[in-house]
Amino acid sequence: MSEDENLSFSTRAIHSDDNNAKNVFSDISPPLHVSSTYKYPVSYNYDIGVRKGVFSDPDELRKHIIGLNINSEVDTADPHVYSRYSTDTRDRLETVLGSLEGGHATTYSSGLAAIAAAFAFYQPTRLILPHAGYFGTHGVASIFRRSRPHVQILVLEDFLETYTDFGAGDLVWLEMPQNPNGEIYDISAFRERCKNGAVLVVDATFSPPPLMYTLELGAHCVMHSSTKFLGGHSDLLGGVLAVKDLETAQKLRQDRSFLGSVMGNMEAWLLLRSLRSLEVRVTRQSESATTIAAWLASPPQTPEDVKPLSIVAKVYHATLQQPELLARLNSRGSGVLSVEFISTEHAFLVCNRLRLFQNATSLGGVESLIDWRRAFDDKVSGGVCRISIGLENVEDLKADLRRAFLEVKDALKSESEKKINVQSI
Repeated sequence: MSEDENLSFSTRAIHSDDNNAKNVFSDISPPLHVSSTYKYPVSYNYDIGVRKGVFSDPDELRKHIIGLNINSEVDTADPHVYSRYSTDTRDRLETVLGSLEGGHATTYSSGLAAIAAAFAFYQPTRLILPHAGYFGTHGVASIFRRSRPHVQILVLEDFLETYTDFGAGDLVWLEMPQNPNGEIYDISAFRERCKNGAVLVVDATFSPPPLMYTLELGAHCVMHSSTKFLGGHSDLLGGVLAVKDLETAQKLRQDRSFLGSVMGNMEAWLLLRSLRSLEVRVTRQSESATTIAAWLASPPQTPEDVKPLSIVAKVYHATLQQPELLARLNSRGSGVLSVEFISTEHAFLVCNRLRLFQNATSLGGVESLIDWRRAFDDKVSGGVCRISIGLENVEDLKADLRRAFLEVKDALKSESEKKINVQSI
Protein backbone atom coordinates (compact mmCIF):
# COMPACT_ATOMS: atom_id res chain seq x y z
CA MET A 1 0.00 0.00 0.00
CA SER A 2 1.01 3.63 -0.43
CA GLU A 3 1.90 6.12 2.28
CA ASP A 4 -1.78 6.95 2.79
CA GLU A 5 -2.59 3.60 4.43
CA ASN A 6 -2.62 5.20 7.87
CA LEU A 7 -5.25 7.73 6.87
CA SER A 8 -8.92 7.12 7.65
CA PHE A 9 -11.34 5.79 5.06
CA SER A 10 -13.09 9.06 4.30
CA THR A 11 -9.77 10.90 3.95
CA ARG A 12 -8.44 8.29 1.52
CA ALA A 13 -11.63 8.55 -0.52
CA ILE A 14 -10.76 12.18 -1.19
CA HIS A 15 -6.95 12.22 -1.19
CA SER A 16 -5.67 8.80 -2.35
CA ASP A 17 -4.85 10.12 -5.80
CA ASP A 18 -3.21 13.39 -4.66
CA ASN A 19 0.24 11.95 -5.36
CA ASN A 20 -0.72 10.11 -8.53
CA ALA A 21 2.03 10.73 -11.07
CA LYS A 22 -0.57 11.73 -13.65
CA ASN A 23 -2.41 14.08 -11.27
CA VAL A 24 -0.63 17.24 -12.42
CA PHE A 25 -3.66 19.49 -12.50
CA SER A 26 -4.49 22.36 -10.16
CA ASP A 27 -8.23 21.61 -10.23
CA ILE A 28 -9.66 20.88 -6.78
CA SER A 29 -12.41 18.80 -8.37
CA PRO A 30 -10.92 16.15 -10.68
CA PRO A 31 -11.23 17.33 -14.29
CA LEU A 32 -13.03 15.30 -16.94
CA HIS A 33 -11.01 14.41 -20.04
CA VAL A 34 -13.04 12.96 -22.89
CA SER A 35 -10.37 12.30 -25.51
CA SER A 36 -10.20 8.75 -26.84
CA THR A 37 -6.68 9.14 -28.26
CA TYR A 38 -3.54 11.04 -27.30
CA LYS A 39 -0.59 12.68 -29.08
CA TYR A 40 2.60 10.70 -28.65
CA PRO A 41 5.56 12.24 -26.82
CA VAL A 42 8.38 13.01 -29.25
CA SER A 43 10.33 10.00 -28.00
CA TYR A 44 7.48 7.48 -28.16
CA ASN A 45 8.07 5.81 -31.54
CA TYR A 46 11.85 6.03 -31.12
CA ASP A 47 11.73 4.33 -27.73
CA ILE A 48 9.58 1.47 -29.09
CA GLY A 49 11.80 1.09 -32.15
CA VAL A 50 14.90 0.82 -29.99
CA ARG A 51 13.22 -1.70 -27.71
CA LYS A 52 12.20 -3.83 -30.71
CA GLY A 53 15.58 -3.51 -32.41
CA VAL A 54 14.21 -2.27 -35.72
CA PHE A 55 16.65 0.62 -36.26
CA SER A 56 20.00 -0.07 -37.90
CA ASP A 57 21.69 2.94 -36.25
CA PRO A 58 19.51 4.29 -33.44
CA ASP A 59 22.14 6.80 -32.20
CA GLU A 60 22.44 8.38 -35.64
CA LEU A 61 18.65 8.45 -36.03
CA ARG A 62 18.28 10.11 -32.68
CA LYS A 63 20.15 13.18 -33.89
CA HIS A 64 17.39 13.91 -36.35
CA ILE A 65 14.46 13.76 -33.95
CA ILE A 66 13.21 17.25 -33.19
CA GLY A 67 13.21 17.96 -29.49
CA LEU A 68 15.59 15.15 -28.50
CA ASN A 69 19.11 15.96 -27.36
CA ILE A 70 21.58 13.23 -28.26
CA ASN A 71 23.08 13.46 -24.80
CA SER A 72 19.75 13.21 -22.95
CA GLU A 73 18.00 10.08 -21.80
CA VAL A 74 15.09 8.88 -23.91
CA ASP A 75 11.77 9.67 -22.25
CA THR A 76 10.56 6.30 -20.95
CA ALA A 77 7.52 7.56 -19.07
CA ASP A 78 4.29 5.64 -19.59
CA PRO A 79 2.18 8.13 -21.58
CA HIS A 80 -1.46 7.76 -22.47
CA VAL A 81 -1.82 6.41 -26.00
CA TYR A 82 -5.40 5.26 -26.38
CA SER A 83 -8.32 5.32 -23.95
CA ARG A 84 -8.78 1.55 -24.13
CA TYR A 85 -5.41 1.29 -22.36
CA SER A 86 -5.44 4.19 -19.91
CA THR A 87 -6.85 7.64 -19.20
CA ASP A 88 -6.12 10.24 -16.53
CA THR A 89 -9.57 9.97 -15.01
CA ARG A 90 -9.71 6.17 -14.95
CA ASP A 91 -6.18 5.91 -13.52
CA ARG A 92 -7.11 8.27 -10.71
CA LEU A 93 -10.33 6.36 -10.08
CA GLU A 94 -8.52 3.03 -9.83
CA THR A 95 -5.99 4.56 -7.43
CA VAL A 96 -8.79 5.63 -5.08
CA LEU A 97 -10.78 2.40 -5.41
CA GLY A 98 -7.69 0.31 -4.72
CA SER A 99 -6.91 2.31 -1.61
CA LEU A 100 -10.45 1.93 -0.26
CA GLU A 101 -10.44 -1.84 -0.88
CA GLY A 102 -6.94 -2.36 0.53
CA GLY A 103 -5.53 -3.58 -2.79
CA HIS A 104 -5.53 -2.70 -6.49
CA ALA A 105 -8.63 -2.05 -8.58
CA THR A 106 -9.49 -2.62 -12.23
CA THR A 107 -12.65 -0.99 -13.57
CA TYR A 108 -15.03 -2.23 -16.26
CA SER A 109 -17.96 -1.00 -18.32
CA SER A 110 -20.51 -2.82 -16.12
CA GLY A 111 -20.81 -5.26 -13.25
CA LEU A 112 -21.53 -8.07 -15.71
CA ALA A 113 -18.39 -7.15 -17.67
CA ALA A 114 -16.39 -7.44 -14.42
CA ILE A 115 -17.90 -10.89 -13.74
CA ALA A 116 -17.06 -12.04 -17.26
CA ALA A 117 -13.52 -10.69 -16.87
CA ALA A 118 -13.05 -12.67 -13.63
CA PHE A 119 -14.18 -15.91 -15.27
CA ALA A 120 -11.95 -15.27 -18.30
CA PHE A 121 -8.93 -14.47 -16.12
CA TYR A 122 -9.11 -17.36 -13.64
CA GLN A 123 -10.27 -19.93 -16.24
CA PRO A 124 -11.90 -22.36 -13.77
CA THR A 125 -12.79 -25.91 -14.64
CA ARG A 126 -15.43 -25.90 -11.88
CA LEU A 127 -17.60 -22.89 -11.11
CA ILE A 128 -19.24 -23.13 -7.69
CA LEU A 129 -22.14 -20.66 -7.65
CA PRO A 130 -24.98 -20.09 -5.16
CA HIS A 131 -28.37 -21.43 -6.21
CA ALA A 132 -29.87 -18.04 -5.48
CA GLY A 133 -28.11 -14.71 -5.89
CA TYR A 134 -27.86 -12.39 -8.84
CA PHE A 135 -29.33 -13.96 -11.96
CA GLY A 136 -26.82 -12.10 -14.15
CA THR A 137 -23.94 -14.10 -12.66
CA HIS A 138 -25.62 -17.32 -13.72
CA GLY A 139 -26.15 -15.87 -17.19
CA VAL A 140 -22.47 -15.02 -17.57
CA ALA A 141 -21.54 -18.49 -16.30
CA SER A 142 -23.72 -20.10 -18.97
CA ILE A 143 -22.03 -18.07 -21.69
CA PHE A 144 -18.59 -18.88 -20.28
CA ARG A 145 -19.39 -22.59 -20.40
CA ARG A 146 -20.84 -22.43 -23.91
CA SER A 147 -17.42 -22.80 -25.54
CA ARG A 148 -16.01 -24.82 -22.65
CA PRO A 149 -18.16 -27.94 -22.26
CA HIS A 150 -15.60 -29.39 -19.84
CA VAL A 151 -16.45 -26.71 -17.28
CA GLN A 152 -18.79 -27.82 -14.50
CA ILE A 153 -21.24 -25.42 -12.88
CA LEU A 154 -21.98 -26.66 -9.37
CA VAL A 155 -24.30 -25.41 -6.63
CA LEU A 156 -22.63 -23.78 -3.64
CA GLU A 157 -25.30 -24.96 -1.20
CA ASP A 158 -24.34 -28.58 -1.92
CA PHE A 159 -20.94 -27.86 -0.36
CA LEU A 160 -22.08 -25.97 2.74
CA GLU A 161 -22.43 -29.04 4.97
CA THR A 162 -19.66 -31.23 3.56
CA TYR A 163 -16.74 -29.06 4.74
CA THR A 164 -14.57 -30.57 2.02
CA ASP A 165 -11.80 -28.41 0.62
CA PHE A 166 -11.87 -26.91 -2.85
CA GLY A 167 -8.91 -27.44 -5.16
CA ALA A 168 -7.01 -26.15 -8.15
CA GLY A 169 -9.33 -25.25 -11.01
CA ASP A 170 -12.21 -24.36 -8.67
CA LEU A 171 -13.65 -20.87 -8.56
CA VAL A 172 -15.91 -20.35 -5.55
CA TRP A 173 -18.29 -17.42 -6.03
CA LEU A 174 -20.03 -15.83 -3.04
CA GLU A 175 -22.38 -12.88 -2.78
CA MET A 176 -22.12 -10.85 0.41
CA PRO A 177 -24.91 -10.17 1.20
CA GLN A 178 -26.72 -12.39 -1.27
CA ASN A 179 -29.36 -10.99 -3.59
CA PRO A 180 -32.19 -10.52 -2.70
CA ASN A 181 -32.53 -11.86 0.87
CA GLY A 182 -29.19 -10.77 2.30
CA GLU A 183 -27.63 -14.09 3.39
CA ILE A 184 -23.96 -13.76 4.39
CA TYR A 185 -21.13 -16.29 4.53
CA ASP A 186 -18.01 -16.67 6.64
CA ILE A 187 -15.43 -15.54 4.09
CA SER A 188 -12.49 -16.54 6.26
CA ALA A 189 -13.81 -20.10 6.55
CA PHE A 190 -14.25 -20.32 2.78
CA ARG A 191 -10.74 -18.95 2.22
CA GLU A 192 -9.40 -21.78 4.40
CA ARG A 193 -11.30 -24.29 2.26
CA CYS A 194 -9.67 -22.75 -0.83
CA LYS A 195 -6.09 -23.20 0.45
CA ASN A 196 -5.29 -25.93 -2.10
CA GLY A 197 -5.35 -23.70 -5.16
CA ALA A 198 -9.01 -22.74 -5.45
CA VAL A 199 -9.92 -19.11 -6.07
CA LEU A 200 -12.44 -17.29 -3.86
CA VAL A 201 -14.26 -14.38 -5.52
CA VAL A 202 -16.85 -12.35 -3.62
CA ASP A 203 -19.51 -10.13 -5.12
CA ALA A 204 -19.69 -7.41 -2.46
CA THR A 205 -21.98 -5.07 -4.40
CA PHE A 206 -24.47 -4.87 -1.52
CA SER A 207 -21.75 -4.16 1.08
CA PRO A 208 -18.94 -1.99 -0.24
CA PRO A 209 -16.26 -0.66 2.07
CA PRO A 210 -16.52 0.60 4.76
CA LEU A 211 -19.50 -1.69 5.44
CA MET A 212 -17.27 -4.70 4.73
CA TYR A 213 -13.59 -5.12 3.81
CA THR A 214 -13.77 -8.21 1.65
CA LEU A 215 -10.10 -8.58 0.71
CA GLU A 216 -9.12 -8.23 4.35
CA LEU A 217 -11.50 -11.07 5.22
CA GLY A 218 -9.71 -13.40 2.81
CA ALA A 219 -11.20 -13.12 -0.68
CA HIS A 220 -8.73 -13.48 -3.54
CA CYS A 221 -10.80 -11.06 -5.59
CA VAL A 222 -13.78 -8.80 -4.87
CA MET A 223 -16.31 -7.69 -7.46
CA HIS A 224 -18.62 -4.69 -7.33
CA SER A 225 -21.27 -3.44 -9.67
CA SER A 226 -20.24 0.19 -9.24
CA THR A 227 -23.61 1.13 -10.71
CA LYS A 228 -24.97 0.54 -7.22
CA PHE A 229 -23.58 1.87 -3.89
CA LEU A 230 -20.16 2.93 -5.19
CA GLY A 231 -21.80 5.18 -7.79
CA GLY A 232 -24.68 5.98 -5.50
CA HIS A 233 -26.56 8.43 -7.73
CA SER A 234 -28.26 6.16 -10.32
CA ASP A 235 -26.39 7.87 -13.14
CA LEU A 236 -23.56 5.55 -14.19
CA LEU A 237 -22.90 1.98 -15.27
CA GLY A 238 -19.73 0.22 -14.19
CA GLY A 239 -17.99 -2.69 -12.51
CA VAL A 240 -14.84 -3.27 -10.46
CA LEU A 241 -12.49 -6.14 -9.67
CA ALA A 242 -10.11 -5.57 -6.76
CA VAL A 243 -7.21 -7.84 -5.79
CA LYS A 244 -4.43 -7.71 -3.22
CA ASP A 245 -1.36 -7.78 -5.45
CA LEU A 246 -0.38 -5.34 -8.18
CA GLU A 247 0.87 -8.04 -10.56
CA THR A 248 -2.59 -9.65 -10.76
CA ALA A 249 -4.21 -6.23 -11.25
CA GLN A 250 -1.84 -5.46 -14.12
CA LYS A 251 -2.74 -8.76 -15.78
CA LEU A 252 -6.43 -7.98 -15.40
CA ARG A 253 -5.90 -4.57 -17.01
CA GLN A 254 -3.95 -6.13 -19.86
CA ASP A 255 -6.81 -8.58 -20.44
CA ARG A 256 -9.29 -5.71 -20.31
CA SER A 257 -7.50 -3.84 -23.09
CA PHE A 258 -8.29 -6.79 -25.40
CA LEU A 259 -11.71 -7.64 -24.01
CA GLY A 260 -12.63 -4.02 -24.67
CA SER A 261 -14.84 -3.74 -21.60
CA VAL A 262 -13.37 -0.44 -20.45
CA MET A 263 -15.24 2.16 -18.43
CA GLY A 264 -15.82 5.38 -20.35
CA ASN A 265 -14.31 8.68 -19.27
CA MET A 266 -17.65 10.18 -18.22
CA GLU A 267 -18.58 7.17 -16.09
CA ALA A 268 -15.13 7.10 -14.50
CA TRP A 269 -15.41 10.79 -13.65
CA LEU A 270 -18.88 10.34 -12.15
CA LEU A 271 -17.67 7.40 -10.06
CA LEU A 272 -14.58 9.28 -8.86
CA ARG A 273 -16.87 12.10 -7.76
CA SER A 274 -19.17 9.68 -5.94
CA LEU A 275 -16.40 8.01 -3.95
CA ARG A 276 -15.79 11.27 -2.12
CA SER A 277 -19.09 10.84 -0.28
CA LEU A 278 -19.08 7.03 -0.11
CA GLU A 279 -18.61 6.66 3.64
CA VAL A 280 -21.29 9.11 4.70
CA ARG A 281 -23.73 7.71 2.14
CA VAL A 282 -23.42 3.99 2.80
CA THR A 283 -23.20 4.24 6.58
CA ARG A 284 -26.38 6.34 6.62
CA GLN A 285 -28.11 3.88 4.29
CA SER A 286 -26.99 0.97 6.44
CA GLU A 287 -28.30 2.60 9.61
CA SER A 288 -31.65 3.47 8.01
CA ALA A 289 -32.07 -0.02 6.51
CA THR A 290 -31.32 -1.60 9.88
CA THR A 291 -33.91 0.64 11.55
CA ILE A 292 -36.58 -0.09 8.96
CA ALA A 293 -35.87 -3.84 8.93
CA ALA A 294 -36.20 -3.99 12.72
CA TRP A 295 -39.42 -1.98 12.60
CA LEU A 296 -40.99 -4.21 9.95
CA ALA A 297 -39.92 -7.43 11.71
CA SER A 298 -41.02 -6.45 15.23
CA PRO A 299 -44.52 -6.85 16.66
CA PRO A 300 -46.40 -3.56 16.15
CA GLN A 301 -45.69 -1.18 19.00
CA THR A 302 -48.38 1.38 18.21
CA PRO A 303 -52.04 1.08 17.12
CA GLU A 304 -51.23 2.81 13.82
CA ASP A 305 -48.83 -0.03 12.90
CA VAL A 306 -51.11 -2.97 13.69
CA LYS A 307 -53.08 -3.07 10.45
CA PRO A 308 -50.42 -2.10 7.89
CA LEU A 309 -47.74 -4.43 9.28
CA SER A 310 -50.12 -7.38 9.30
CA ILE A 311 -49.43 -7.92 5.57
CA VAL A 312 -45.70 -8.53 6.25
CA ALA A 313 -44.82 -12.23 6.51
CA LYS A 314 -41.03 -11.99 6.88
CA VAL A 315 -38.22 -9.46 6.68
CA TYR A 316 -34.75 -10.37 5.39
CA HIS A 317 -31.68 -8.43 6.57
CA ALA A 318 -28.39 -9.73 7.95
CA THR A 319 -28.85 -7.74 11.16
CA LEU A 320 -31.97 -9.84 11.83
CA GLN A 321 -30.95 -13.30 10.61
CA GLN A 322 -27.15 -13.41 11.14
CA PRO A 323 -26.10 -10.69 13.61
CA GLU A 324 -23.40 -12.83 15.26
CA LEU A 325 -21.67 -13.62 11.98
CA LEU A 326 -21.98 -10.00 10.90
CA ALA A 327 -20.25 -8.93 14.11
CA ARG A 328 -17.53 -11.59 13.71
CA LEU A 329 -16.81 -10.25 10.22
CA ASN A 330 -16.61 -6.74 11.68
CA SER A 331 -19.18 -5.71 9.09
CA ARG A 332 -22.33 -3.63 9.05
CA GLY A 333 -25.71 -4.44 7.57
CA SER A 334 -26.36 -3.49 3.96
CA GLY A 335 -28.59 -0.65 2.85
CA VAL A 336 -30.79 -3.25 1.14
CA LEU A 337 -33.50 -5.42 2.70
CA SER A 338 -36.21 -7.71 1.37
CA VAL A 339 -39.79 -8.06 2.55
CA GLU A 340 -41.94 -11.13 1.93
CA PHE A 341 -45.63 -10.24 1.99
CA ILE A 342 -48.51 -12.57 2.80
CA SER A 343 -49.38 -12.93 -0.89
CA THR A 344 -48.05 -12.17 -4.36
CA GLU A 345 -50.88 -9.69 -4.83
CA HIS A 346 -49.86 -7.71 -1.76
CA ALA A 347 -46.25 -7.52 -2.95
CA PHE A 348 -47.25 -6.50 -6.46
CA LEU A 349 -49.61 -3.75 -5.32
CA VAL A 350 -47.31 -2.27 -2.68
CA CYS A 351 -44.80 -1.30 -5.38
CA ASN A 352 -47.41 0.95 -6.98
CA ARG A 353 -48.77 2.57 -3.83
CA LEU A 354 -45.56 4.12 -2.49
CA ARG A 355 -44.69 7.78 -3.02
CA LEU A 356 -41.12 8.18 -1.74
CA PHE A 357 -39.97 4.73 -2.85
CA GLN A 358 -39.68 4.60 -6.64
CA ASN A 359 -40.76 1.35 -8.30
CA ALA A 360 -37.54 0.63 -10.18
CA THR A 361 -34.77 -1.92 -10.34
CA SER A 362 -31.17 -1.40 -9.17
CA LEU A 363 -30.12 -0.25 -5.72
CA GLY A 364 -27.62 1.80 -3.73
CA GLY A 365 -28.66 5.24 -4.95
CA VAL A 366 -29.48 8.26 -2.81
CA GLU A 367 -33.16 7.72 -3.58
CA SER A 368 -35.09 4.77 -2.12
CA LEU A 369 -36.28 2.10 -4.55
CA ILE A 370 -38.53 -0.96 -4.40
CA ASP A 371 -38.95 -3.72 -6.94
CA TRP A 372 -41.01 -6.88 -7.21
CA ARG A 373 -38.32 -9.53 -7.65
CA ARG A 374 -40.46 -12.10 -9.45
CA ALA A 375 -40.41 -9.81 -12.47
CA PHE A 376 -36.68 -10.55 -12.84
CA ASP A 377 -36.01 -13.88 -11.17
CA ASP A 378 -38.32 -16.91 -11.28
CA LYS A 379 -36.44 -18.51 -8.37
CA VAL A 380 -37.73 -15.82 -6.00
CA SER A 381 -41.11 -16.13 -4.30
CA GLY A 382 -43.83 -13.95 -5.78
CA GLY A 383 -44.37 -12.31 -2.42
CA VAL A 384 -40.87 -10.81 -2.17
CA CYS A 385 -40.01 -7.17 -2.77
CA ARG A 386 -36.44 -5.88 -2.57
CA ILE A 387 -36.07 -2.47 -0.96
CA SER A 388 -33.06 -0.21 -1.39
CA ILE A 389 -32.87 2.49 1.24
CA GLY A 390 -31.69 5.93 0.16
CA LEU A 391 -30.82 9.08 2.07
CA GLU A 392 -34.32 10.28 2.88
CA ASN A 393 -35.35 10.78 6.49
CA VAL A 394 -36.02 7.34 7.98
CA GLU A 395 -39.28 8.41 9.64
CA ASP A 396 -40.57 9.74 6.32
CA LEU A 397 -39.76 6.38 4.71
CA LYS A 398 -41.53 4.47 7.48
CA ALA A 399 -44.60 6.70 7.09
CA ASP A 400 -44.64 6.05 3.33
CA LEU A 401 -44.45 2.28 3.88
CA ARG A 402 -47.10 2.37 6.60
CA ARG A 403 -49.55 4.29 4.41
CA ALA A 404 -48.98 2.10 1.33
CA PHE A 405 -49.31 -1.15 3.32
CA LEU A 406 -52.59 0.02 4.81
CA GLU A 407 -53.96 1.04 1.41
CA VAL A 408 -53.10 -2.36 -0.08
CA LYS A 409 -54.53 -4.23 2.91
CA ASP A 410 -57.80 -2.31 2.72
CA ALA A 411 -58.03 -2.64 -1.06
CA LEU A 412 -57.57 -6.42 -1.08
CA LYS A 413 -59.84 -6.86 1.93
CA SER A 414 -62.56 -4.93 0.15
CA GLU A 415 -62.11 -7.00 -3.01
CA SER A 416 -62.26 -10.22 -0.99
CA GLU A 417 -65.46 -9.11 0.71
CA LYS A 418 -67.01 -8.33 -2.66
CA LYS A 419 -66.25 -11.85 -3.91
CA ILE A 420 -67.76 -13.37 -0.79
CA ASN A 421 -70.93 -11.33 -1.20
CA VAL A 422 -71.27 -12.30 -4.86
CA GLN A 423 -70.80 -16.00 -4.07
CA SER A 424 -73.43 -15.88 -1.35
CA ILE A 425 -76.13 -14.54 -3.68
